[in-house]
Amino acid sequence: MNTSNAITAQIHAALWECCPPDVIQYILKTTLVSRVVALLREDAASFTNKDPASGGDVFRLIQTYTSFKAVLHYRLAHAIDIFFSPPFRQLGDLALFAPLISSRGKMLSGAELHFKCQIGKRFVLDHGVGTVFGETAKIGDDCYILGGVTLGACGISNNINGKRHPTIGNRVQVGAFSRIFGTVNIGDDVFIGPHCTITEDISENSRVILRTSLQVTKKIAPIKLLSLVN
Repeated sequence: MNTSNAITAQIHAALWECCPPDVIQYILKTTLVSRVVALLREDAASFTNKDPASGGDVFRLIQTYTSFKAVLHYRLAHAIDIFFSPPFRQLGDLALFAPLISSRGKMLSGAELHFKCQIGKRFVLDHGVGTVFGETAKIGDDCYILGGVTLGACGISNNINGKRHPTIGNRVQVGAFSRIFGTVNIGDDVFIGPHCTITEDISENSRVILRTSLQVTKKIAPIKLLSLVN
């Protein structure tokens, strides 16, 4: 079995558990699955290239990494959500199938990636348990996010019915258990260390770290992205 077949098998398992046969047959006649597989192949390749623990084995990652299953279910649910339009409502309550698939991904992985949020290409979610992405969150390409990260709204209840979650740029890295709240913008090539809380915009090429009780934001040049400020 090659990687495309392994991904396709997991997609089919999610479809058959969450959707009725007539909807599945309709989906399989479209290009939806092939487009989702193409995105997931890029996600998996990026993951194995960046994560030493994978041993460079993309097949093992696809088959055994629960955090990859979270991304797989997100990709599928998101594609179904944007693919179906009102003329296809005669196939059933199509508005229900995307959240059902999303919920299956949450149960299998421990990560809750809302199916309406936007995640760019070559996305890596590493050790994703406890990660939550809100409905209107937007993430750019080539981002790497660890477990326990929240992209949430500022309020607890009575949040606005509109854009209320963060926008993350390209090539952003977010450490474990960090929280980013509200409609803040995180620029390209930003590094956010573990356990940080972000409630304001962060400019590109910045590093945010937590030192004891002090959180520090430092603007640095791209060529010094890996340097820490003493």
